[in-house]
Amino acid sequence: MGLRSRIIAVVVFACTVINLFLCFYFTEQISKLELKSLRTKIDKAAYMMKLVNARPLYNVDKETLKFNMETFFDDENMKSIAVAESDIGIDIRLERELGPGGMDIEKSFYIYYKGLKLGKMLVVYSTSLIEKKMTQFRMQMLLFTFTVTVVLVFILVFLINRLMQPVIRLTDAASEIAAGNLEKEIDQDGVGEVGELARNFAAMQGAIKEKITDLALTNKDLEEEIRQKEINEKKILRQSKVISSVNTFFQKSMLAETYTQIARLFIPIALEVVPSRYCFVGETRKDDPKRMVILATSENVLKERAIADMETWEIQVTGALGRVIKENIPVIANDPSSHPDFIKLPRNHVPLESFMGVPIRLGSEIKGILAFAGKENGYDSEDREAGLMLALALGEALNLRQQEDEKARLEKMMVQSEKMVSLGGLAAGMAHEINNPLAGILQNAQVIENRLKTPLPANIKAAEETGIDLDRLAVYLEKRNVYTMLESIMAAGKRAAGIVSNMLSFSRKSGSGFMPEDICELLDKTLELASSDYNLKTKFDFKKINVTKEYDPGVPRPKIKASEIQQVFFNILSNGAQAMMTGAGVENPLFFLAVFPDRDRTRDLVCIKIRDNGPGMEKEIRQRIFDPFFTTKEVGEGTGLGLAVSYFIITESHNGSIEVESGPGKGTCFTIKLPVDSPG
Repeated sequence: MGLRSRIIAVVVFACTVINLFLCFYFTEQISKLELKSLRTKIDKAAYMMKLVNARPLYNVDKETLKFNMETFFDDENMKSIAVAESDIGIDIRLERELGPGGMDIEKSFYIYYKGLKLGKMLVVYSTSLIEKKMTQFRMQMLLFTFTVTVVLVFILVFLINRLMQPVIRLTDAASEIAAGNLEKEIDQDGVGEVGELARNFAAMQGAIKEKITDLALTNKDLEEEIRQKEINEKKILRQSKVISSVNTFFQKSMLAETYTQIARLFIPIALEVVPSRYCFVGETRKDDPKRMVILATSENVLKERAIADMETWEIQVTGALGRVIKENIPVIANDPSSHPDFIKLPRNHVPLESFMGVPIRLGSEIKGILAFAGKENGYDSEDREAGLMLALALGEALNLRQQEDEKARLEKMMVQSEKMVSLGGLAAGMAHEINNPLAGILQNAQVIENRLKTPLPANIKAAEETGIDLDRLAVYLEKRNVYTMLESIMAAGKRAAGIVSNMLSFSRKSGSGFMPEDICELLDKTLELASSDYNLKTKFDFKKINVTKEYDPGVPRPKIKASEIQQVFFNILSNGAQAMMTGAGVENPLFFLAVFPDRDRTRDLVCIKIRDNGPGMEKEIRQRIFDPFFTTKEVGEGTGLGLAVSYFIITESHNGSIEVESGPGKGTCFTIKLPVDSPG
C-alpha cells in the first residue's frame, strides 16, 4: 500500500471514528437531556395531578376525576395512569400500548386535601418514544456523518493527489533508478521541501550514474584483465605442454637410428599437442620440388588408406600443400568442402572435416610440411602457434639427423677413399709386377696362334722340313679344340690386362683432360653403348628395358673426364640391367634417369640419379657395394672392381660423391653429385 493510500485510509478512519464518536456522544447527551426533561415533566405532572385531582377525589366526583386523568393521559410518553381508593370505591386505570424498547419510569404519590390523605395515584412513563426518536436521530446523524465523511474523502483524495503528485513522480523516478533506468528525468520545478527533495534526487541520480559508469569501466577493465589472464594462463599451459613435448621428442630423436624413424617418433607426440584424427610429415624432393615423400603418418591414415610401405609413398605438392610450401605460411581450413584448395581430392583420400598445414623449414629453406586433419571443432590460432613450434623442432631434429648421416657418410667416404688410396698403391705395384709376364703371355699366345693358323712362309718351310702337313695339322688342332684354347688364353690375358688397367686407375689422379661436358648427352650415349655392347647382348637384351628420363633443361656443364664418367655410368647401368634381367627377373624392367642442378654449402653441383626397379639389395650388401673385389656374382662373372673404380673416379678424380639407396624388393638408386667447376 502506497503512502497516499495509507494517508487516505488513516484520514478516513480517523474521520469515521471521530464522526461516530461525536454521533454517539451527542445522541447520548441528547438522550440524557430528554430523560432529564421527562423526569422533570413527570414531577410537574405529578404535582399538577395532586392539585387538580384533590377536590374531585375529595368530593368523590368520578367523572371529573376521570376527565382530569384522561387530560393528563394525553401525554404520549405516559404508558399508564391509575387512581385507587378502596374506601370510597374509586379505581380508575388508563393504559396504552407503546413500542418495544425503552424503560418504564414509575411515579406513585398520595393525594391530600386539607391535610386529609384521600388516595394513591400511580403514573408509569415509558422512554420508548424517546429511544425511538434517539434511534432516528442517530440514523440521521450517521447518514449525515457518512455523507460528510464521503465528501471529506473526495476532497481529501483530490488534495492529497495534488499534494502528492510531485512525491509520486519522485517515487516513480526512484523506482526507475532502482530498476537501473538512470535516464529517467526528474522534475525539479517543485517548491518547498518537495522541490528540494527533487533537486537532491536529481543530484543523487547524477552521482549514481557517474558511480555506475565508473564501476562499469572498472568491471570492464577487471573482466578484460581476468580474460587476458585466463588467456595468458592457457597460453602458458599450452606452451609448457608444447615445450615439454618438444623436449620429449628431442630426447627420443637422439636415440633414433634413421631419418624416417625420427618422423615416426614425432607423430604421436604431435597428436598429443594438437589432437587430430590424421597427421603426416612430408619432405619435398630436392630433385623434384613438386613431389613430396611421406616420411611418417598417423595410424588412422595407414588403416584407412591401407598403406603398408611408407618408404615408397610419394604425393604431388598441390592445393593446400602447395600453398604451405610456396607461400611459406601455415594454412588452416575448418571447412575444406568450400575451400578452393580442397575441391579436387583423390577418390581414396581420407575424409577432411578440418585441416591445418605448417611448413617445416630450416632457416629460409623449406624442407617439407607438417599436416593435421580431422580435429573436432576445427583449428585455431593456438593450434597454429603450437604447430609452428612443433614443425621447428622437427626441422631441427631432421637437420641434426641429416648432419649426423652426412658426417657418417663423409667418414665412410674417407674410409673408402683411404681404401682406394691404399689399394691404388698396391695396384700400381701389382700392375707393374703382373704387366710384364702378362704381356709375354699375350704376345706368345698370339705368336702360337699365328704359327699354327696363318700360312706364313716360315711356317710352311718348317712344316716341309719336318714332313708335317699343315692342313691335316689344322684339322687335328681344330678337332682337339686347340684353337679354342688359344682364344681362351687370349681372352683371359685381355681380361687380366683389363683388371691391371683398372688397378692402375687407382694410382692415376690428374687434373688434365677435364672439359665442360653435357651430362644428359653423355648419359644418353652410355645408354646406346650399353644397348649395343656384345657382352651384355650375350646375356640379355638391353633394349627390353624401359627408360624414363627427367632432364632439367637448365642443368650446367660440369668439367669432367668424359670417358671416366661414361665408364661409371656404364658400370651402374650394366649392373642394374643384370639385376633386373637375370634370375627371376622383373616383369617390366625400368631405368629412371634424372639430371638436375643442386647445391651444397660451398659449391654448385650437378646431380645424376640412376634408379632401377630390380630386386634391390640387403643392408649388408649395400654397405660393401663399393669395396674393392667385393661381388655378388658367380666366380668368373665379375672381379668386384667395377663399382670400386667408379667410386674412385667420382670421389678421388672428380671430387664428387656417389651414394646408393636400396632395399629388398625396392630397387636400387645411385645418386652421383659432380662439382660444376673442375676439381683441379
